[in-house]
Amino acid sequence: MIRRFVVLFAFAVVPGLGAQTLPIVSPDHLQLITQEISGDAAYEHIRFMTQFHRGGGGANGLWEAALYFERKANEYGLEDVQLIKQVYGRRPWNAHFADLWIVEPVKERLASTLQTQLHLADFSRSTDVTAELIDVGAGTDASDYAGKNVAGKIVLSHGSVSTVLDEAVWSRGALGVVWFPNPAIDQSISHPDQIRWSRVPVDGPQGQDGYFAFVLSVRQGQQLRTRLEQADQPFTVHAVVDAGFESVAGEEPWQVMVEAYIRGTEPGLGQDVVLTGHLQEEKFSANDDASGTSSILEGARALKRLIDEGKLPRPRRNLRFWWVTEISSQRQYFADNPQAHEQMWVNVNNDMVGVNQAQDVMRVQNITRLPASRFHFYNDVVEAVIDYMVTGNTSELAHGRASGDPLYLKPHVAHLGTRHRYNASMIFFHNSTDHMTFNEAPIGVPGVTFTNWPDHYIHSSDDDLWNIDRTQLGRNSAATTLMAWTMAVADDETTAALAAETVGRGAQRLARSLTMGLSWMATWTDKDEAYNTAVKQIRYAAARERMAISSLQEIGSKGQAMVSSLLGALEEREDKTLGDLELQYRLITGRRSAQAKQPSETEHRLADVRPVLAGGPKEFSEKRGDVASVSGLHNLMAFEVLNCVDGERTGLEIYEYVAAEAREAGDYYYGVVTPEAVLQYLENVAATGLINLR
Repeated sequence: MIRRFVVLFAFAVVPGLGAQTLPIVSPDHLQLITQEISGDAAYEHIRFMTQFHRGGGGANGLWEAALYFERKANEYGLEDVQLIKQVYGRRPWNAHFADLWIVEPVKERLASTLQTQLHLADFSRSTDVTAELIDVGAGTDASDYAGKNVAGKIVLSHGSVSTVLDEAVWSRGALGVVWFPNPAIDQSISHPDQIRWSRVPVDGPQGQDGYFAFVLSVRQGQQLRTRLEQADQPFTVHAVVDAGFESVAGEEPWQVMVEAYIRGTEPGLGQDVVLTGHLQEEKFSANDDASGTSSILEGARALKRLIDEGKLPRPRRNLRFWWVTEISSQRQYFADNPQAHEQMWVNVNNDMVGVNQAQDVMRVQNITRLPASRFHFYNDVVEAVIDYMVTGNTSELAHGRASGDPLYLKPHVAHLGTRHRYNASMIFFHNSTDHMTFNEAPIGVPGVTFTNWPDHYIHSSDDDLWNIDRTQLGRNSAATTLMAWTMAVADDETTAALAAETVGRGAQRLARSLTMGLSWMATWTDKDEAYNTAVKQIRYAAARERMAISSLQEIGSKGQAMVSSLLGALEEREDKTLGDLELQYRLITGRRSAQAKQPSETEHRLADVRPVLAGGPKEFSEKRGDVASVSGLHNLMAFEVLNCVDGERTGLEIYEYVAAEAREAGDYYYGVVTPEAVLQYLENVAATGLINLR
């Protein structure tokens, strides 16, 4: 009877039905949080951030940003606020001034940090030189220099900056580079006045110093090139750079993060909810990632105010806010505090959450699902919140006809923002930002990220305030805060609603795997291979859903009591799904059972090993970069292979799990995972000493 109830309960949640409300959040809490959070308020933090070039560890602008967030966190009454100065692997570099002029045959400024900091490539050295400017085309091959003497001159090029430095400056004696994007291949051709953020190598060959690179837009570069071609006399330019390896915060290598809390009533649970965004980027970096850091700060302000005013209770769990130097801060923090991650439950990261979505081929606010290696009921909290926010901020004909309101059902619109719809979507996981550091081995804290895409303005002078829509900024802050709040307050009273999302959405995911399998059997020539692959896909999906259901017991006693029955119902659903698959096989082939494919030699080798982690956060921080990649294995699937190493799974089980994860997304997304690639990658990791192949 219990199992039957659970099965019916599982299918009670369907897309759209619950999206008009958000049962996992108290209606009062939902109203208070969404009304308190302001995209207009968050925008003001971005306005401050865009003043500074925050290129990386050691940047004076990064220090100013960290001081600002420390000050604001204290001003908003957050608890245990601290600015944490961390070690870093690169010397601090800062530029005070740079100027590039044509002095002959005319006097004309080409580029200056007075116009934008991005006109000077990071790590350029101090200089004051006057020299002829000579066009070397791409400047990346010896043929580009045929018949040209560039010694003692400055070169104009559109090839890779580091390669041009190697060919022109270090090999042929040029003084420096004036660079612009290659109009044939660079996205900047659609944005001809965009200045791209660029860098020269931190260290050149022994004895080489004084090198530099100025950065022009595509339009500037092409026009200057044409003028050089048509000129009847050489162009002479004067380059001045005042820059060096120094910092207001000290000349030793450093990076920085700011930490603050809203303390929970039951910190002993060891289930901190961590919200992250990164402070460092180029000037202006309004969207990447001033928007993310500002979104997190606004959510923190809103919750603390509502708690202080007695409108919201203190959460059970700590809410921990991190404003960081992207990726490296977290890895260093975990290396310095090897047990810290054991006190963390989930992470939500904001990276690029403020754009005007009508610009740049209609950008989408993507929110990642959890990787399959870290699956958790938290994934369904995230999806439920996004469904709610999208439904409430999308105009539909039927809704307008029924209600007389032509706009939105549950509008979240900033006073000074657009009235655009919320163009947001859940996607399969990706990395390249701060949530990765939580998901990755050996940390293992489930993490998701908000990242808008496509973005042709990223890392350029176009990522400025005009790029930001206060409305989308507010919506993303509200969505992020609702996710964090839901997890922070989860208790016996909310367990049933959370289980409804997990079981219901899990049933949909399992059904999708069945759909994939039926399609394979309908279209593949080898029906036995199609059937056997489909069986693996369904078993993968069921194993992932067991992880999500099992995680419900982390909430409290009610979750612990429910999990056994829910897992039993999942097993019945898995058996029924496999039965449906087998029936279809019989109908298509007329045979009762499929022929099993014999394991390959590589699969036998994988079955004989049971990998186990052999290092902690410090060891992984030091050696992660030494792991050799494997040709043909997508880096995200390599990430998952390592994440699946738990001392329990065999190498073959890891391969089967990750291969199914890749199939679910599609070949175009993660490619195809082969047993040979998985075995080679495990051996590569083992060669660094980070895992043992037992």
